[in-house]
Amino acid sequence: MSIESKLAGINVYYSTHITFILETVISTMQFWGYNTTFMGDGSSKAVKDRFRRFFFHPQESKQEPLTMNKLEKIDSQINQKPETIKDHILKMGLIYLFSLFEAFNKDFFQTLFKFKPELMKTKHKHLNYEALLNFSDIDELYECIIQEEINSLGYLNIDQIADTLMDKFKINLKEDFEYWKPLRENYYRRNIIVHNDGKISEIYLQKMSLSKGQLNEELNCNIDYLWKCHDDIKSYMDFIDDSIRKKFNLKSLIESL
Repeated sequence: MSIESKLAGINVYYSTHITFILETVISTMQFWGYNTTFMGDGSSKAVKDRFRRFFFHPQESKQEPLTMNKLEKIDSQINQKPETIKDHILKMGLIYLFSLFEAFNKDFFQTLFKFKPELMKTKHKHLNYEALLNFSDIDELYECIIQEEINSLGYLNIDQIADTLMDKFKINLKEDFEYWKPLRENYYRRNIIVHNDGKISEIYLQKMSLSKGQLNEELNCNIDYLWKCHDDIKSYMDFIDDSIRKKFNLKSLIESL
């Protein structure tokens, strides 16, 4: 398979999965009654009934019978503040979108490094002469260096990724990518959701150039925010794919499919 086709396959795979995550979030919100277009009755009772049917199936002979205690426990879970449930759904969606963003970067550049091993001409502290003698051939050496490059990429934040792309490929995310600022904010919001319960941290303050008075304010998501994040990540993948193809004179994405 050609390098053009491999890169196209990676782009299509992650674009499809990112859209699937957005659709899953929307479907889950519909289940909870936030959008009843496809869910029928969105009343509190109907939502509870659907929840019970989801977890308990009387037709299954091995299923334990419902008891009053179990029903009370389910009702307690359902009766949480609706906004809290919606907030958790949207935050999980944002987290998952950026897990795919990071996976795309690893897969895309791993494939590229295999195609252009000369891109890895940097100092590797673990590869001294003694270590080099342990490799059976040049392909095994390349594979080791590629893994080191990709592993290091996984530890970079989005600003460091932008610097690396500029350094290695002269791809200027900060100036040439139209959605750089919102994508960057999406990324750091994901970080405070994962590491600081959604509350503004010192790092977020610094990255977003905010006043110290906003420290520990809670940031949430709404469906419009998540939809825009979905679009920004897909645009990022298309931008990276197109930039690499132009740099190395490869066929376009459409021609490669």
